[in-house]
Amino acid sequence: MFYYITKSLACICFNILNFLLGGNLPPFGCVCMIVEKDQQFLLIEQPGGILAFPGGFMKWRESPEQALIREGKEETGLELRPLDLVGFQPGISQGIHQMSTLTLIYQVEAIGGDLRPSSEGRPLWLSADELQKRLSPYYQSMLEQYKRYQATDSLRNTEQQNCRRHGATAN
Repeated sequence: MFYYITKSLACICFNILNFLLGGNLPPFGCVCMIVEKDQQFLLIEQPGGILAFPGGFMKWRESPEQALIREGKEETGLELRPLDLVGFQPGISQGIHQMSTLTLIYQVEAIGGDLRPSSEGRPLWLSADELQKRLSPYYQSMLEQYKRYQATDSLRNTEQQNCRRHGATAN
């Protein structure tokens, strides 16, 4: 609870400053990770039962990949390795208690550690069917981007295999 109150206060302060500067501050950079293992996805169950993919704000002088590793460890207890950038998701502030964000969505794999709760919620694994029922539209959009990425990646791998079989090179 303390985490969410502090986060709201920080958003309010930032938005007041942004208002005073004529709205010229850029959105905050965020990362989101989609971790799929054995046809299940890693999520954070936040207070009130809200589900979110792990992720968060990038810190000053931190790369997106560093933020993924840090946020993953903080929120889930797992050691994670970024694999590929899947897409991005704009988050437009709906009020003074929220900041506008630009979230980079990554495919990530778990390479160690043990699940443990954090101040942000309880990590858990859910099937794709369960996700469809429980994710908010914001995170549904991220999941759809991930599915399109997976389909495109699968198609690209098939084309490369066909080219190798026939002695050609894929672009």
